[in-house]
Amino acid sequence: MKKLGIIGGLGPETTANFYKEVILSCSNLGIKHRPSILIANVPIDFELEKKFINHSQGKKEFLKLLTDAAISLEKGGADFIVIPCNTAHVFINEVRKVVRISVLSIIEETTKFLQEKKVNNIGILATPSTVKNKLFDVKLKTCKIKAEFPKKEKQILLGKIINKILRSKHGSKEKKELLGIIDEFSCDSVLLACTDLHILLQGKSNTKIFDTMQILRQAAVRELLA
Repeated sequence: MKKLGIIGGLGPETTANFYKEVILSCSNLGIKHRPSILIANVPIDFELEKKFINHSQGKKEFLKLLTDAAISLEKGGADFIVIPCNTAHVFINEVRKVVRISVLSIIEETTKFLQEKKVNNIGILATPSTVKNKLFDVKLKTCKIKAEFPKKEKQILLGKIINKILRSKHGSKEKKELLGIIDEFSCDSVLLACTDLHILLQGKSNTKIFDTMQILRQAAVRELLA
C-alpha cells in the first residue's frame, strides 16, 4: 500500500474528518492494517486565510505555505499528495512543480465524478476566491455541465459562513442561511465546492448533494490501493 500525504489545516476540522474517512474506507474494504498517512498542517495566519478566501489576496504567502508542506511530505516518504481544500487548488500547478510525486486535484476528480454520474446542471457552493478564480468553470464547461452560482449578495454571505466554520463559530443560524442559499438554486443538485461546508449540512438538505471532500477521499483510497 502507498503512503498518503495530506496538506491539511485548511481548515483543521475538515482535515481531521478527511483523515478519519480514509481510515474507515480502508477498513470497510477489508484492509488488514491502517493506511500509512502523513499530515502537514499548514500554519496559516487567520487574517491571511480570511483575505485569501474572500478576496484572493496574499497569494504569495499562501503559496509558500503550500509548497513548503508539499516538499516536507515528499521528504517524509509520501507517495502522493492530496489537498482537501478547493480554494487552495488555485495553486495546484505550482505545487505539482515543486515535488516529483503526484498531487491529486480535487477539481479534476470532481469533474470526472460528475461526468460519471451524468450530471448536466449543478449549483456550486464555493468560497469567493474559488468563484473569482473560476476553478470549476472551464472543466465543467468542457464536459458540458452547466454551473449555477449564488447571487452576488448570497455569495458574500456564503464567504462569511465559511469563515465562521473555519473558526468553529458556526451554529444553527449559519446552517439555516446555507440551506436558504441552496433553496434558491434552480437546479436539483448542488456541489459542495468548499470541503468545510459538509460540517454544516450533514445530509440535512432535500437537494441532492455532491461533496468534493468525499470525492477526493474516494480518489485518495483508490490511489492508496493502486
